[in-house]
Amino acid sequence: MGRIQTGRFWMICSILAAMLSGCSFGDEPSVCPYNVRMEYWYAGSSTENTLPTYVDNLRQYLFDAKGNLLATITLKGDSVAGWNGNLPDGDYTLVLWGNLSDESNANETIQIQNENDMNMNEMTLSAQQTGIPPGYRGNTSRLYYGTTAFTLKNGATRRRRVYLSHAHAVLSVTVRWMTGEPPADGIFRMRLKGIPAVYGFTGGNEATIPSGDGQYIIPSITGGITYNETRAALSYDEEVIGEFVTFRYTASTRQLWSLWRDGEQIIKDLDLNLFFNKQSVSMDTNMEQEFDLLVSVYDDKIIVTQATASDWDEGGTIG
Repeated sequence: MGRIQTGRFWMICSILAAMLSGCSFGDEPSVCPYNVRMEYWYAGSSTENTLPTYVDNLRQYLFDAKGNLLATITLKGDSVAGWNGNLPDGDYTLVLWGNLSDESNANETIQIQNENDMNMNEMTLSAQQTGIPPGYRGNTSRLYYGTTAFTLKNGATRRRRVYLSHAHAVLSVTVRWMTGEPPADGIFRMRLKGIPAVYGFTGGNEATIPSGDGQYIIPSITGGITYNETRAALSYDEEVIGEFVTFRYTASTRQLWSLWRDGEQIIKDLDLNLFFNKQSVSMDTNMEQEFDLLVSVYDDKIIVTQATASDWDEGGTIG
């Protein structure tokens, strides 16, 4: 796997020249020098475009009918809300990734595989990192994903709204000791095993946005898992609090969570999949995956709870 080679992606060509146009989405097609008018929206809202609230930068990949990469651009700031282009007749696919890290932040760099074959069906995003014994990595970025395929014919203008969904999961964990003394202060770390690590560029499952008048597509998960680790802190209330940002979970993801202090495991691996399976949400299609869990530690059991959800008891002693 190699990191994104920005210079290899950029293709300065006439089909993208219309990006510099001052036209807006409200202008008539006849007054603007482009025939592709894309609006990029956050899937959680269909009445107001709030995507710039969630996405700082949007990397757009343009593919031809055979899936070969034609060009890529990075939109920033308010420009993430849309793109205008002028393309020849043909079939095209756009793939959008929001909040991809740049190479200056190595801990959150998402890697692209198969750089020598710039085909949509071969390109992937990977959260796997090498050279970090025993394979634990830090948080990824809060990624967003969208894709659309379209056809241009007889020079007609194509307008489309593309909804972007969450391509990340956020897991906030608070650990509270209900009996006995909490551990002394130290360096606390939380670990999370078994998280999906590789996305395909091609779309995965499709679902309806909450308002019901549009569709979003989540990225396909193509295999591989990663181990995640995040720094946690002991609060004034003597609770340990930490947060993971990872790739999305699936219905079959087995999230093994544990707590460590000064390099020693003080709470055994908990299979959070047993908890998530009791929820009514489909991990394969839900738009947003953000969870706030409370781990209550007793002498003889551990109870995992989530707001407005039922409890799950893990019996036995703490390993």
